Amino acid sequence: MCDTLVSTTDSSRGGLVLLAKNSDREPNEAQNVTYVPGRTYPAGSEVRCTHISIPQVRQTYSALISRPYWMFGAEMGVNEHGVAIGNEAVFTREPLRKKNEYLTGMDMLRLALERSKRAMEARDTILELLMHHGQGGAHALEGTKYYHNSFMIADPEGAFVVETAGSWWVWKKITGIYSISNGLSIGEDYDEGAPGLAEYARKKGFIGKGMSLNFARDFSDKLYTHFARGQVRRCISHDMLFQKMGDVTTGDMMRILRTHAMQEPFRPWKRSMERICLHAGGLISTQTTGSMVAVLAKGSSPLVYMTGTSAPCMSIYKPHLVAGSYAGMGIDKPHLGDGRELDLYGTATDRYDGTTLWWKGEEIHRRVLLNYGSLMPRVIKEKESVEKIMIEEIEKKWRSGKPSGLGEYMRKHALSLTERTRELAENIQSDYEFCDRDDAVPCWFRLQWHRINRKSAFQL
Repeated sequence: MCDTLVSTTDSSRGGLVLLAKNSDREPNEAQNVTYVPGRTYPAGSEVRCTHISIPQVRQTYSALISRPYWMFGAEMGVNEHGVAIGNEAVFTREPLRKKNEYLTGMDMLRLALERSKRAMEARDTILELLMHHGQGGAHALEGTKYYHNSFMIADPEGAFVVETAGSWWVWKKITGIYSISNGLSIGEDYDEGAPGLAEYARKKGFIGKGMSLNFARDFSDKLYTHFARGQVRRCISHDMLFQKMGDVTTGDMMRILRTHAMQEPFRPWKRSMERICLHAGGLISTQTTGSMVAVLAKGSSPLVYMTGTSAPCMSIYKPHLVAGSYAGMGIDKPHLGDGRELDLYGTATDRYDGTTLWWKGEEIHRRVLLNYGSLMPRVIKEKESVEKIMIEEIEKKWRSGKPSGLGEYMRKHALSLTERTRELAENIQSDYEFCDRDDAVPCWFRLQWHRINRKSAFQL
């Protein structure tokens, strides 16, 4: 399950466009922050996506993406032209294509980033891919989750929402604020729909006699949508955005992505599916495995904050400047020259590897979950001060119109915050070994996490 939200120029402080997303997936499904350089391809080339190969375009653009380690596609990302996209699983009345013969929603997201200079171009790219290749196949590591997709697409000038049900679709332009979660949200107020959409819905009996098409009402699978609890989370994110409308900042977006929407100290095992910052526990074991805030402005390279770790409530957002080369990114690596992508913080998988940032984050997350009341205050103290100062410094320099050395400046901040994460992981491990156990944590919750940890060879 996921949540994506946007604040456009007339609702954000300083006329920025802000797009933010939490990506919720299986607890051991590591998500890597990957830089994909743009390339020129020979005519007739193909690109291998998660399940199928499709024709490649002659020119692709550089992008920074957050990607489940095993798939081609991305949960969210931003390209060098300032196009940012996040997708959502949605549950509809249209049949699911379970054979691995189609594009996943994450494939379409990454392909749109690689092929688009503007948000409307990315929107049209997604719809073209949907029409020519279809969506389907396994969307999860365990190969048992299938769904359709919606997309939030933004650039420095505005944003669009695209929602699909099988091969059918609608889209609308967004002004102000908007959020999407795991359910269709566009009703009668769409700007454009697939040709023949209303006629098809009437033929299938989705639309009552004398009624006009309402995409969300008529195409939603109400049972799955209800249990995904997306409408609950969407109301929370929208309300929090509404409270700051006209003055939304980067920090506000991060605060929303971190919310548990309940009084602290938070109990991770209680009504977990209703939390925007989602922790595994209960009947549905998914959690926030990556988080992003994209900051977009005309005339500036896109600024992207990625956690590179799960659990944004316990993570530090790290800054990146998306550009058309490794040098522009300020990455401490030579330009490879052959178009290979690069995982910025190590290539994590579903097996514990303490050399990667994602698993270092899990060393914090999994210990804090089982002793939240004792350990979470330590995490908050460690991260909040450094992050607040970092955002103020970076965005002041970023908006100054003096980009010289900005990539290197960001790299140093990102590396410093990464090292802070590693230090915090060591401190939390020591604290965990000596602090009293939280007796309020149910036995079944501890057992569930014991099984998750054993599967990944992670040891508390």
